[in-house]
Amino acid sequence: MSDQTLAAPPTPDAAHRAAFLEQMRRVPGAVAVIAARDGDERGGLVATAWSSLCADPPMLLACVNQSASAHDLIVKAGHFGLSLLSIDDPDIVGHFSGKSGLSGGDRFVEGLWSDGPLGQPLARNAVVAFECEIAETHRHGTHTILIGRVGDMRHREDGNAMLYLDGKFTETRPA
Repeated sequence: MSDQTLAAPPTPDAAHRAAFLEQMRRVPGAVAVIAARDGDERGGLVATAWSSLCADPPMLLACVNQSASAHDLIVKAGHFGLSLLSIDDPDIVGHFSGKSGLSGGDRFVEGLWSDGPLGQPLARNAVVAFECEIAETHRHGTHTILIGRVGDMRHREDGNAMLYLDGKFTETRPA
């Protein structure tokens, strides 16, 4: 695993930053929980900044804010689970976004999680879930980009993926 620090671009002025955030609210994001276990310690966070990177070999990338409570644990663990949430799982979003009052390992409510072969937490009800080994990390601005080598994969035959769009949760609907 390598950790490379890239030079941060110049800080935009407040108006430019606000305009960017407003534009990004219009881009739908697939809602996932990125979670990790290191020994007895578990942590995770809700994220929409993730995607496939390549298929040869199967790799994902995920962007994690360096100020997130689970950031250091995820990097230290060297592995992570990424679970694409179902629209039926708003409680999990509440647990991992701080709205339920839970923190750390308490966010992993009994019965909603299982562990992959590498011991990483995966949501049982996830539309798809991936267990990854961190191949590389890159720090850029406020975030760390994780490049994960995909190992175990799981999916459901039913269920609609949760999306975040314009400040609200919505679901996918096949055309």
